Amino acid sequence: MTIDCKVRFLSAATLLAAAALSLVTRAGESTARHWTLEDILLVPDVNEIALSADGRFALYFAEVADLDAKRTRARLRIVDVRRSSQREIMSVDIARSLRRIPGSDDWSALLDTGDGLQLYRIDMGGNVQPLLINRDSVPVGKADMSLAIGGGASPHRVGILDYSWSPDGRWLWYAQLKQRAGPSRVRFDAEVIPLRNRRRSSIEADVEIYLRGPDGSTTPVIVRPSTDRMALHAAGKVVWKGDDVIFRVEAPDGSPGSLFETRAWDRKRGQMRTLSSERDLQSLTMVRGPDGGTLGTSGIGPQLELAETRPDGTRKSFGRFGFTVGDSRSAGYAASSDGRHVVVGTRMLANPRYGLAVIEAKGAREIATDASLTKCDFDDSLAQGVCVAEGVSQPPRIVSVALKSGRITPVVPVSARHEEIAPLDARPRSWINRNGHRLTGFTIMPRDYRPGTRYPAILITHGSDADDRFADASNQWNYPAQLFAERGYVVLLVNDPSPHQADELRAAYQAWGRGSGPPDPADVRRLIWLDGAQGFEDIVRQLADEGLVDPARVGIAGYSRGSQMVNVAVSQTDAFRAASSGDGGYLEPAGYMAAAASYNPVYGGAPLSENFEAYRSFAPSLNADKICAPHLQQVAAASPTQIELFEALQNAGVPSQISFYPGANAASDETHIFYIPDNRLLAMRENIAWFDYWLLGKRDPGMPFPERLAEWDRMAKAMPRRCRTEKEAP
Repeated sequence: MTIDCKVRFLSAATLLAAAALSLVTRAGESTARHWTLEDILLVPDVNEIALSADGRFALYFAEVADLDAKRTRARLRIVDVRRSSQREIMSVDIARSLRRIPGSDDWSALLDTGDGLQLYRIDMGGNVQPLLINRDSVPVGKADMSLAIGGGASPHRVGILDYSWSPDGRWLWYAQLKQRAGPSRVRFDAEVIPLRNRRRSSIEADVEIYLRGPDGSTTPVIVRPSTDRMALHAAGKVVWKGDDVIFRVEAPDGSPGSLFETRAWDRKRGQMRTLSSERDLQSLTMVRGPDGGTLGTSGIGPQLELAETRPDGTRKSFGRFGFTVGDSRSAGYAASSDGRHVVVGTRMLANPRYGLAVIEAKGAREIATDASLTKCDFDDSLAQGVCVAEGVSQPPRIVSVALKSGRITPVVPVSARHEEIAPLDARPRSWINRNGHRLTGFTIMPRDYRPGTRYPAILITHGSDADDRFADASNQWNYPAQLFAERGYVVLLVNDPSPHQADELRAAYQAWGRGSGPPDPADVRRLIWLDGAQGFEDIVRQLADEGLVDPARVGIAGYSRGSQMVNVAVSQTDAFRAASSGDGGYLEPAGYMAAAASYNPVYGGAPLSENFEAYRSFAPSLNADKICAPHLQQVAAASPTQIELFEALQNAGVPSQISFYPGANAASDETHIFYIPDNRLLAMRENIAWFDYWLLGKRDPGMPFPERLAEWDRMAKAMPRRCRTEKEAP
């Protein structure tokens, strides 16, 4: 099958899948409508965008759930910026690392068209041709006989891992995975330790990095083990400086306290040297300033110092601003062809929104709008760019940005389907907790909100990404925030207190990250978990005092980092009447053996002897007798910690359920952020039914597992007496 034929086939299949879920509007009716579950499932995630050399065309990838394929797929679209039009050219399993090829009108990207991720060339006519193919692709993801690469990656194959073009487009730096050959071998000592989390048969692989010259010859540069997180996840994030290609590796093995080394490969001499090393890596991307130094923000408070540390160690300050740079969720980084101007993505501190900062020798200035700029690319002179603009109430749109004036002009919508939805009322908020720390986020009001009415509420948390993005799954996971608002709930998207605002908070997070204090474990627990949980409780009280929220009908939901906060909030406060905790389990005693280095600064060591009292007073499973909120756990990787909490809740008589969502087949697992559309739909429906039952006393007719209702009835009748006196079961 030719590439063109394959393109037509893939595009048709994907478009038919989307059409099957579309709503029909009769002639004369308003197109504005309310959210559906399918709308949440089909929210596109634009993960890459690139501008053509002349600034007229842009290419972007939109990841959208495909029900027929039973996975998320990437749609490739070309935008005519001047004419405000776009067309879809193909749909593939995965699309990554989209870049403009310097000295050309074309783009390059890693695409999986059925043969694993390989490097392709894409022209403005939509033609796709292979550039670099590695036939010995390596299986990765949570599947048998694959390389576990972390990050919740769905099972797929990797031929080319990452790449970077030289500024003139003549040299190509690239990395590929190479499965280690030979029979299985006996491992010893340090090699055995990572296997403590082993769940599936795995393989070993290395990251091989090469440099291809203008004449087509290829030079091996370095081979790193796949345990090197910089090599595995940032092999293409390099800096071209003269004859040097500057990149970073992690040494020795990715354990806490590892050094991150910056190295330079002289492409003319074929020689390697080490430039520097650091322990606290802030960003995978090397963000450079106008003088070739490292850009960063530092300090404490509502404004941070933006400064460049030059190669000779001197610093140049550009002033204090209310944003951070280097956040992986921000709009990225670009430098002009002469290197004298740079533009970098920012994340604002007071209102969690993403923007841009233009930096040159004479100073820095911000570019912001009433939405977030989440993905961007720019022309070589940094005169204009294209970005994705989105917000909690604004579906993603492609916009053009004039960097000199800061003017932002709409170009095309990313999803016509979501433009049809009448926006919900989402209000940025900040709250001060009893400890004087600020929590930020958004309040999504019920569709038919009436002032003076107290509403049931659901607080959704995932650490730090309750920000101005549209129905983002990395924030709300399988908690259908928009559907909750349509059904009459106030929805609170809430962040942990930011460590940027206080020295004590920053010190606690640094101790947690490096694996040791100071501060001592009691302060780490207080500042990272109790402070946030108390903040959640304070938010409920403040909104109840405002007359917005009914404090007797408030639930809490969060996955991953959010699951930690859910479990602590229900065991250490009395603010919540129902809870849903997703794919977590951290903080339980059973987790120590799998994560000793991160448990030590929290508890002081293993759950034995002198440390046991710390676990007894804080681990959610050991405080199950204090919990009254009915507790749902939805998991993709059932672990001992999750089961430990479930059994403790059961033994304490707390209504509880654990639901395991399987992978696509017996040889694979679902991922941390669910990639199987059917699982997402089921999990969202289960959450709706759970909160409706325990907060509203309603039996949801859309309950995906109706046989479970009898079990919920049994749990409600058996609610512990200590809980019945405070909050009656429905």
